[in-house]
Amino acid sequence: MALRITQQDNTITLEGTLNTETVNNFKSHFNFILNAFKNVTLNIDKVKDIDDSAMQILKAMYVNGVKNNMMFFVEGNRSEVIYEAFQYPKVA
Repeated sequence: MALRITQQDNTITLEGTLNTETVNNFKSHFNFILNAFKNVTLNIDKVKDIDDSAMQILKAMYVNGVKNNMMFFVEGNRSEVIYEAFQYPKVA
């Protein structure tokens, strides 16, 4: 299933599957939005699946955001899983 990305202000909503095939498109769009807003909310309520490669990209994006004082927040059904993966990133 393809990934549908919609945006309203600083909230990005994802619908579909976040995996190896779709993560680069998401990353490009997300970085564009992150340059416009200092804080971005990522809504994953309608995401059906997130594979390991996409999880690693999300974690790297989070670490990069922390280093550059740009934060993003994750909300939705699986947000706890993502926050657990972000729990102890090496930022320094």
